[in-house]
Amino acid sequence: MQMATARVVPDCFTVNQRCDVRVEIDAGRKLDRGTEIEVQFPQSWTMDRCASFTTQYQTDDPRAPEFLLVHVPGERCAFEVRVEQRDFDTGSEMSRHGRRIYATLAEGTVPAGKPIVVEWRNTISSRRDEVEQVHVAIDGERIEPLLEIVTVATDEARMRVIAPSSVAPGQPFEVLIVSLDPYENASRTLHEGDALLGPDDEPLSGPLSFHGTCRVTVALADEGVHRLSYRGKLSNPLRVTTAPRGPYWGDIHIHTRWSHDAIGRLPYEYARDVSGLDFAAVADHAESAILGWDRLVAMANEANDPGRFVTLVAYENGLGAPSGHHNTYYLGAEGRCWLKPEFEGDIEQLNAMIPAEQAMSLPHHSAISCGRGPKGGTVDFAKTDVAHSPVIEIYSHHGQSERYAPDHVNAYEFNRWHKAGERTNRSIPGHFAQDAWRMGKRLGVIASSDDHYGQGGMDFEGIAGVFTDELTREAIWHAIRGRQCYGTTGERILLDLSVNGAPMGREMTARPGEELAIGIEVHGTDLLSRIELIRMDASGEFATVLEERPYELDFETIFTEEFGGAVMYYVRVQQEKMIQHRAVMAWSSPVWVDPA
Repeated sequence: MQMATARVVPDCFTVNQRCDVRVEIDAGRKLDRGTEIEVQFPQSWTMDRCASFTTQYQTDDPRAPEFLLVHVPGERCAFEVRVEQRDFDTGSEMSRHGRRIYATLAEGTVPAGKPIVVEWRNTISSRRDEVEQVHVAIDGERIEPLLEIVTVATDEARMRVIAPSSVAPGQPFEVLIVSLDPYENASRTLHEGDALLGPDDEPLSGPLSFHGTCRVTVALADEGVHRLSYRGKLSNPLRVTTAPRGPYWGDIHIHTRWSHDAIGRLPYEYARDVSGLDFAAVADHAESAILGWDRLVAMANEANDPGRFVTLVAYENGLGAPSGHHNTYYLGAEGRCWLKPEFEGDIEQLNAMIPAEQAMSLPHHSAISCGRGPKGGTVDFAKTDVAHSPVIEIYSHHGQSERYAPDHVNAYEFNRWHKAGERTNRSIPGHFAQDAWRMGKRLGVIASSDDHYGQGGMDFEGIAGVFTDELTREAIWHAIRGRQCYGTTGERILLDLSVNGAPMGREMTARPGEELAIGIEVHGTDLLSRIELIRMDASGEFATVLEERPYELDFETIFTEEFGGAVMYYVRVQQEKMIQHRAVMAWSSPVWVDPA
């Protein structure tokens, strides 16, 4: 008896295009009535437009979308077809987008050597430029090795030039040039003949030739803030200084195919090689991450490369109110994925089970409805222990978590994740960062994407800037714990805040009547439309005490005022142009000043 074989036809697809797919299966033997054929395509093919919707197969209309047909050409065979929700790897029901096709031979027989054809017509190919796998089984026995289904990027839609945010004079560093297609894949467009240009438009490289991405090693001698360019596209601002401390840039809230509602097989490769991040963490949902936890931990450790690109071991618990969603980040190379029944879905109980010196559990989209009753998935900050939760995720693709402002373009109501302009979630007052600060919770801020495509670090979904002397897992973790960090919507805006020399995230004291010198330095990736210094006094009231509209790339100022009692300061930045319908913003961690 011959071994069963199968193949996918055609063998390659362009991303996000209308197409037909065939799986041809040769069982290598005669098949009788009752034989069951299984086929399951990867979640990247069954996710419909976004993380909230799933492809709905149908067997009634060959001209309509998502038509399924199972047949044996030239033979009088009939199959009964059904579709069930299944996880790709484990076969469990823990998958939003996993759909397994079962075709039972109801009439006739399949002669040996005759292929069974599973046709999927009028569908849309995956939006991810990846090699994925297709599950095929006969009577429960999977055909090995798994079939591969390949999607490749399309032409360039835009470009990014990504430089480190700080380097020493004369120190060689890498610049990443990325050509992106409309779906944020590294494009197939060929670039050749142009050089990377320095601050004075002098060539820093020879003529470049590349598809998709290109890394160029250069050095700058002069101290100060500079920008490089390629084909007219400016890089993020780069500070040349004798004491570089970053910020290093990372996205520590990335979902992958190991989450029940997400896709993406190579999250760390994308974060490093396409988004050009310095650090990253996959934080898949606990209920599905537990099924592949050893693999997820191994992926993080395999990708961890101190000094170049570092990772954190992490996962997400999607808790309901009053605990709210929290991501747990471990300091070391190991950690346990805790499930809600083990701590009754209560963040305080979870904190008691994990030593604070080993892990942080950070709240995110703290004031979002998520469609779950009047309180949704909100965070009650009365339950927040800053020893376990030193910072809050102030922005993700869901929107901003700074303050109640439901009409702001970056509010949860307008996150545009499903369709541009469609309201998708609701902001619930009383659960934003400003509310936590009013309650006396001294939280710093980061931003991360909560991306569900395995494409962390995109320039419109949220990233964190972290100040530290070295790029290691331990240094990044401790700097976040120490609130030496800030968040942006995805652009690498340089932001510095100090009060009498104390940087963001610090607590300090001053004598009543003493003047406070508040230093603000911002270097944008585009024209800066608004710089705001925001103060909260002992009464818990927030006020904008400085507002500038510079319409320049760079801004620096020293603001002074007399100290009269406990106060907190932070900076909010907005740029002129939007990216993907979202305002480009940054938020510093606060500085707290107490009476001496």
